[in-house]
Amino acid sequence: MLIMELSKIRISYENKEVLKDVSAVLRGGQLISVIGSNGVGKTTLIKAIAGLVKFQGSIEIKMEEGERISSKEIAYVPQIIPAFSDLTVFEMVLLGRVKDLSWKVEQAHLNEVTKVLNELELMALSCRSFSKLSEGEKQLVILAQALVSNPKVLLLDEPTSTLDIRHQLQVLNIAQSYSKTTGAITITALHDLALAARYSDYMILLNGGYSLKQGDPYSVVDPDLLEKAYKVEVEVGLSTRGYTTITPIRLS
Repeated sequence: MLIMELSKIRISYENKEVLKDVSAVLRGGQLISVIGSNGVGKTTLIKAIAGLVKFQGSIEIKMEEGERISSKEIAYVPQIIPAFSDLTVFEMVLLGRVKDLSWKVEQAHLNEVTKVLNELELMALSCRSFSKLSEGEKQLVILAQALVSNPKVLLLDEPTSTLDIRHQLQVLNIAQSYSKTTGAITITALHDLALAARYSDYMILLNGGYSLKQGDPYSVVDPDLLEKAYKVEVEVGLSTRGYTTITPIRLS
């Protein structure tokens, strides 16, 4: 089993300490959501795991037997996708296999790209220029690129932020399924607490630079904890189908 150990993570920007002391032990086969108010450090934590920002403390990602994984086995999907390329959608997704590509593209790689494009309902856009897509479409394409790379760690920064409700469910279904079928660790920053509670195996609630609470959704999605983190009184309940509902009541 894959294990990720975060130990005493501290990160500062421009003399401001964003994360002060965050530790966690995360396991393969799980979808982990990082939640918390704006500016609390969700994106910063994900970038630290991706190796994109400097931090104090340690991050170890290894198999139970002790074998460490390489940075090439980590895929990061940012929230904001720049329109930096005139490659087609198919070509952009194929770049996810860049570590395996040579002068000749193997049919197996083409088949894998086609499979992922179909799963994300992007095949109709496969010949379109990436730069001409909507923000939501770009986000889906970069997710497809990440999935094609078969990462052991999949990092998603607010993957549903530009998507309609159908595609929100689609993306989280795929992310959850990917973790369970491959044994990968998927970490996502989410603002939609109901979706986070529905899809997560484990949640980390950040507040004031620290981990206020970690654990399964039922222990984290607690009205008192959410009020402390978001400064909003909330009502937590269950829908008729058994899904967690979170209703903001008033500012506190």
